[in-house]
Amino acid sequence: MRINKYIASSGYTSRRKADDLVKKGKVKVNGETTHELGLDIKDSDVVEIDGKVLEIEEKIYIKLYKPRGYITSNFDPYNDRDLNDLVKLDQRFFAAGRLDKDSEGLLIITNDGIFTNQIIHPSKKLDKTYIVRVSRLLNKEECQQFESGIDIGDSEMTSDSRIELIDKTSKTYKVTIHQGYNRQIRRMFAYFSSEVKMLKRISIGPIKLDGMKPYEKRNFDQAEMDFVRKTRG
Repeated sequence: MRINKYIASSGYTSRRKADDLVKKGKVKVNGETTHELGLDIKDSDVVEIDGKVLEIEEKIYIKLYKPRGYITSNFDPYNDRDLNDLVKLDQRFFAAGRLDKDSEGLLIITNDGIFTNQIIHPSKKLDKTYIVRVSRLLNKEECQQFESGIDIGDSEMTSDSRIELIDKTSKTYKVTIHQGYNRQIRRMFAYFSSEVKMLKRISIGPIKLDGMKPYEKRNFDQAEMDFVRKTRG
């Protein structure tokens, strides 16, 4: 395995940045500094960066239907229900993105920091779609404003959102955003004095909740793994 791929596979950084580290003499192999970009790393080799020994960990990619009432961090002393109550794994893991305690739906569980950064960074403009039930329907002008962009406070401005009414009786919308501000959709509806009663995420890019039930977990299928490989580059 080429040295840049080895470094990237350890989760330390991307291949491109790994090449920069090698060029700058930051990488040691078996105790010796290397500047060889095409160096092949064997299973018995020890690779270090700034004194830290890198280890390749098996990457995990799981989609979880997070129920309401759980936070998306691994531990919080102020909450009694977190990710560790939903996912039991021996290796480290985290959620790729957030879903607030009062919301439910799709959550990606992984230990791949590079993949996570690629899908949550606003510059990637990856669509995230939600089913949202609210206290008050928006009128046509408000929907247009909702889509074009609004100031939700804290110097945060939304843009390029999509909203579609799917059930007038229950006041339910399908909303798609590509940003990821804290409690963004709740704040967007609050801007129009409409309270979110239920919020469920159904997709992150091509990763979909499908027919999953609360608490259910599934490993990524082949098509979803193809998306991982394409996203990581």
